[in-house]
Amino acid sequence: MTQNPPVLFVDDDENLLMGLKRKLRGKFDFETAVGPLQALEKFKAGNKYAVCVADMRMPDMDGVKLLAEVAKLSPDTVNMMLTGNADQHTAVEAINRGHIFRFFNKPCEDEDLIAGVKAGLRQYQLITAEKALIEQTLAGSVKVLTEVLAQLNPAIFGKAMRAKLWCDTIAKQIGYPHPWELGLAALLAPIGYVSLPPEILARLGDEKPLQPLERDVVRRTPEVARKLISNIPRLEQVAGIVYLQNRNFDGSGFPAEGPLGTEIPLGARVLRIFNDLGKIVESDLVVKQHFDELRHKPERYDPELLNQIEAILAQEDPSYDKVAYPTGTEHDIYLKNLRIGDFLLTDIETRDGHILLTHGNYVSEIQIQRLRVFQELHQFHEPIRVRRGGHDQVAGSGGA
Repeated sequence: MTQNPPVLFVDDDENLLMGLKRKLRGKFDFETAVGPLQALEKFKAGNKYAVCVADMRMPDMDGVKLLAEVAKLSPDTVNMMLTGNADQHTAVEAINRGHIFRFFNKPCEDEDLIAGVKAGLRQYQLITAEKALIEQTLAGSVKVLTEVLAQLNPAIFGKAMRAKLWCDTIAKQIGYPHPWELGLAALLAPIGYVSLPPEILARLGDEKPLQPLERDVVRRTPEVARKLISNIPRLEQVAGIVYLQNRNFDGSGFPAEGPLGTEIPLGARVLRIFNDLGKIVESDLVVKQHFDELRHKPERYDPELLNQIEAILAQEDPSYDKVAYPTGTEHDIYLKNLRIGDFLLTDIETRDGHILLTHGNYVSEIQIQRLRVFQELHQFHEPIRVRRGGHDQVAGSGGA
């Protein structure tokens, strides 16, 4: 069995701590801290303790407040308190709030203290063993789901992996309380696709247009995902985030009934942005123009969150460097990567011969929006050739 971390005794009386060292030497591994501030320094430095025994009456911070902080810094540590009779009411209140496993009256008999600490060590073993079991179950279950998704459609799984990386990048900076939860939600967001017929799944992977009935089936996949994820221990919050991933900020979208605005869980609001961002970003380069395009549908996104994510993720596009490329750079691109200000060197034409935009013009916001509508209904000749960057650009209005 793995050896437990040491026990930490905290008291502002150095003589009392010295006496404990003499009495308890050889009974179990332990350390001491003179006062609450020194104890907190040890925890903040990353030291691990199975049990923390603290005196109630100390300067700077009493035992209840100290152990409440310890519970935040080291949730697995079993907390105990030494208290005088006059402090019993406070101690009972602390126990009821869940910070403290046991308390001892001062003066405390050595045998009682030793027996209490040993009980605390057993409690620590139970906590950590259960946690390890749950984590192994969680990891195994997630691994099965992600492998199923990867086998089902590698392209969709690849986009989910990229969304997870974006989540990992932004989580702490947007103040997300459990970053692992956000990344996992992004990874499992498309798991509902396992319920789709192969032909719909293939068209999704190839980003081909869907028929209305097919779009409705796809729209409901977050409900399937929630049911799958809810069966895994500790993933109830992740299941809720995935279920609401297509709920728009204004309350529209799926599901039809539910929260709106900032009442939508933060994780779901993040996924709403990344689901759409993933449809227009081709490579690892995320640029301002991508966010400009998202803003064409402001009803979908939390505007403050969108600004935060743009500030974190958006990079400078080297193809727009006017110093290095004073006449711009030419690119063969797919239509989903077309950006505002691109200069068309070829026509944008459907496969049935309809020209939507003619070459020799700069692409405007309105034209991008119009093109996105047409892409739902028609297939186009791709790739097209554009010139990007260079001289000042003025969006033209060519096209049929």
